[in-house]
Amino acid sequence: MAGTVITIEPSVAQKKIRVAAYCRVSSSSDDQLHSFAAQVQYYTKFIRSNDQMELVDIYADEGLTGTKTAKRDEFNRMVADCRKGRIDRVLTKSLSRFARNTADALMYARILRENGVSILFEKENIDTAFMSSELLLALSGAQAQEESISISKNMRWSIERRMKEGTYVQGIAPFGYRQVNSEFVINEEEAEIVRWIFESYLSGVGKKDIADILTNKKILKAYGTDSWSVKTVNYILRNVRYCGDALFQKRYNTETLPFRTIRNRGEKPQYYVEETNPAIISKEDFYAAQERLRSESSNVGSEAKKYPLQIKVKCKCGYWFRRKVIRNKVYWVCSNHDYDKNNCDVKSIPEKTIYNAFIDMVNKLIIYIKPIISDTIEQMERLYSKVSGTAEKIREIDRSIAELTNRNLVLARLNSKGIMRAAEYTEKSGRLNTQISSLRSERRKLLQQNEDRCLSGLRQLEEIIQGIKEPLTDFDEELFGRIVKQITVPTSTSLCFELIGGIKLTETIPEQTR
Repeated sequence: MAGTVITIEPSVAQKKIRVAAYCRVSSSSDDQLHSFAAQVQYYTKFIRSNDQMELVDIYADEGLTGTKTAKRDEFNRMVADCRKGRIDRVLTKSLSRFARNTADALMYARILRENGVSILFEKENIDTAFMSSELLLALSGAQAQEESISISKNMRWSIERRMKEGTYVQGIAPFGYRQVNSEFVINEEEAEIVRWIFESYLSGVGKKDIADILTNKKILKAYGTDSWSVKTVNYILRNVRYCGDALFQKRYNTETLPFRTIRNRGEKPQYYVEETNPAIISKEDFYAAQERLRSESSNVGSEAKKYPLQIKVKCKCGYWFRRKVIRNKVYWVCSNHDYDKNNCDVKSIPEKTIYNAFIDMVNKLIIYIKPIISDTIEQMERLYSKVSGTAEKIREIDRSIAELTNRNLVLARLNSKGIMRAAEYTEKSGRLNTQISSLRSERRKLLQQNEDRCLSGLRQLEEIIQGIKEPLTDFDEELFGRIVKQITVPTSTSLCFELIGGIKLTETIPEQTR
């Protein structure tokens, strides 16, 4: 006879499964963003309505491609939480939402299962909690991968067709433009900077100098940073958009997963479309810049062309003057003033005016060489000798050398007459010769020190000017390079020439040449 059965209810509640959901949409279109919101809402409601489930989190990537998991922050956060033991099960709409790459899908499914986490793909009805599901996962992953490749091919075909027709619209407007209703509109504030870059480059300013000036001025680039580089300047100079045209398919995507964007070096056709947007610079200036870029490229490793005044003329504001051609006439202008006239009041100076000022300065030196250079050298020699005592030190050394030399002669006579033994003579004479050599070395150092510190530049300048037999009538580039260290422009009406030896001479610019 059976006894009475009494059921004893469990005293500890059954542990709930910690569940998370992963959602993703691959575009930022309104319809798909609506789908994205619907996925989040669905999983939140579904998990909370199940008594055996506990909602951990909803991991949702918005507007990102599924072909690369590295760019999906929420996906990677979910995987990290699984590894930390915070999740038991993951729900996702379909394999294509989870990954469109078979290798990635299998790899992450295994990683999650190793950490005790199962995945349910609702559309395919695949649950990785069962061993038999891995084969189905691989097959479905391959199908999703082919679907992704097919979609990508269709998109590439559509984009290339629009490129051929000239109707393709670039996604991001370059610096100098804004995109309004799928069209590029000039941003005048940035366009002025683009024009200045081209004008400066065509006037002979280097790309690094241009980048440094823009950085020092804290000019913002397209993405809000104010650090300009040679690469950025080079990109602007080569961008055909600035003359109103467009070159499509400069880069292209590979046709196999994982998709990569690589530079088109002739593997794919390119499409050049004229008058696609308003021009910021003329075509003449753009192609002139391309010619200089090509010339620089072909002359890599060789010395670039330099002008006599290049990196020689400096403004009072601290910026270098640069060469600029206006209506076939060459000027030199402060880079700071040229960028913005309010930054510096020193105006541009004709190149011929600077050359003439140099000619006048040299001719004055020829006439007044004695009071300007020779007398200065004499006065500095006397002053230096008095202050430093170099002349007296040299005289003391000369007396010591003479005394030691006489002692050496006496030893030689004693040795020749047999009064001093040869070994003794050799020892004593050697010591005296060592002392004489040391004194002579000290004397040379004092003379060299005296010359280097005060007089070498002036003596060189004196010798060069004395060698000019006739007054200058034309600009002498070689002479200019030998004697002029720098030209400073204190005002728009004067030039200060700093010569070797430290002499500074100021020349006034005639009013008719300003």
